[in-house]
Amino acid sequence: MEDREQLKIKMLEYALKHVPFEGWSASLLEKAAQDCGREASYGWRLFPNGPRDAISLWSHLLNKKMLETLPATDTLKIRERITLGVKTRISLLIPYREATRETTRYLKKPFHIPESMRLLYQTVSDIWYYAGDTSTDYNFYTKRALLSWVYSTTFLYWLKDDSEGFEKTWIFLDKRIAEVLSLPKYFKFPWKHHD
Repeated sequence: MEDREQLKIKMLEYALKHVPFEGWSASLLEKAAQDCGREASYGWRLFPNGPRDAISLWSHLLNKKMLETLPATDTLKIRERITLGVKTRISLLIPYREATRETTRYLKKPFHIPESMRLLYQTVSDIWYYAGDTSTDYNFYTKRALLSWVYSTTFLYWLKDDSEGFEKTWIFLDKRIAEVLSLPKYFKFPWKHHD
């Protein structure tokens, strides 16, 4: 018999197939449960907070996959690590682009913004840990705030990008990181010290 976590992941996979057409809802999760051969009630039994729990699980799985996919950092400069982290995380969404659009619409609702910010913070924090960040002072938060801006603006650009291989998105990403790297002159933010 499937354990609870395996069933949640399976239900999430089915839900993601329906999201582009139906959006996120409690009834969608009930349908996903039925697709898995379970009673509709499993939709709320396994995801008591509804779509918010399903989206949180999806984000967690994407972050985990990102960290598993990223190469060792030994030969990479910090700028390369950060760029690769953002690019890898967004690239994992390519097969789910329409589901991602619906997820973004859901998370943009005012009462979902705290969860949206929490998920964004976790993603950029994982990227920073991959990049080798060990800061514990104000730089810990500054780095994550700036990378949140880089990631979110690049992500929104990607959602509208129709260029071959999303080339324009990756150019946009490089420009945003270059802008952040210019900030230490004014804010004493030591990204360059790690290169």
